[in-house]
Amino acid sequence: MSHYTFISQVYPPDPAAVGQYFEDVAVRIGERGHKVSVYTADRDYDNPKIKYGAESRHPHVRVLRMPHSSFGKRTIFHRLLGQVSYLSQVLMRLLFGSRPDVIVLTTIPATTGIFFLVAHFFRRFRYLYWVMDINPDQAVALGAFTANSLPARFLAWINKRLVKGAESVVCLDVDMLKRLGVTQTNDGTLKSDISEEDDANEPSPTTSKFTVIPPWPLEADLQYIPKAENPFVREHELANAFVFMYSGNHSLVHPLGTLLDGIEDLKDSPDCVFAFIGGGRGKAEVEKRMHSADAADGGPKLLSLPYQPLDQIKYSLSAADVQIVSFGNEMIGIVHPCKFYSAMLLGQPILLLGPQASALGRLISEHNIGWCVEHGDVEKMTQVLKEIMGTPKEDLLAMGIKAKDLAHTTFSREKLCGDFCDKIETCRVE
Repeated sequence: MSHYTFISQVYPPDPAAVGQYFEDVAVRIGERGHKVSVYTADRDYDNPKIKYGAESRHPHVRVLRMPHSSFGKRTIFHRLLGQVSYLSQVLMRLLFGSRPDVIVLTTIPATTGIFFLVAHFFRRFRYLYWVMDINPDQAVALGAFTANSLPARFLAWINKRLVKGAESVVCLDVDMLKRLGVTQTNDGTLKSDISEEDDANEPSPTTSKFTVIPPWPLEADLQYIPKAENPFVREHELANAFVFMYSGNHSLVHPLGTLLDGIEDLKDSPDCVFAFIGGGRGKAEVEKRMHSADAADGGPKLLSLPYQPLDQIKYSLSAADVQIVSFGNEMIGIVHPCKFYSAMLLGQPILLLGPQASALGRLISEHNIGWCVEHGDVEKMTQVLKEIMGTPKEDLLAMGIKAKDLAHTTFSREKLCGDFCDKIETCRVE
């Protein structure tokens, strides 16, 4: 039996997707007979007024919650304060606690690597690096600072050190591999473009340590509930409406401006509802447009709701006829929206607001499971929205069935989570 430690600021019952993926892996590796510890925060990341106990949802997983580890997302200062508080406590446990065989950490939040490398300098842990986004690339793309600035160069150095020192690196798609200097040939072979450096302690990474494992549908809290039996549908009077739904983080990474502009151009569609569920900085723009839509006659209705509790997500997501996924054009190889796969599992067509030349854009075009609209193309957005609403119900159903079949085969949790656990076990000390 080996001992594995997972580091994630968010963990269920916090609804953040990162924590749900960590729980899936922690539970599965625990079921294989290993000892599992999770270092996480004691409060909800989005709403720090919600405090969580140390209880685990699985007997094989020990959850250790760090106090005062979230102060909300109101400002960058509040986010950083929570991260520093959380990671400082994790650092003390790594430096002075029992030594695990393998540590699993991710790129979220970006400051995780800074604190972990301090502990790694003294104790030389074996670790798996789960690349869920890439910084400083994301921060630079969002304009937080320039590529040549001191923060960008420092974060780039941190990320490079983490990649070089890891026993294994798991990315979400091939575009992320390219960002890390690794390319994939047509036959699936990986080729490293990373330059060699003279460093006796940290050799340059070889392609054998890199693996692509896409996000899997978060099945634990997903179940399709027919509209006739759905309390969420009844509560919000959606039984006779055609529902487009965006559920998740409303951030600069997931811009919705083109969608909102397209909605404003829709006329004579009172039976159409656009539901925006979740939180983040972008929610203010949604609610501003919502008030404008309420004042207009004959247009679609906009509905704005907060994040739903994990045990209620199956009701809210099932209320949609079409799920909306968005990520910015400049985010190719930097982020990979996991909500895409949950929509597939529920058998719902997907409207992707983002680049066609992306992993998700290619999935849509290759398997005909939805539509893709580039950011800024408001005319096409309006056209596509009308096209969707005019599509016969049986054609939408057939599209959803294709998506569901794909989720159950290529992207099943059983397969992908199992592959991930195999990678963790290959990192352990024999």
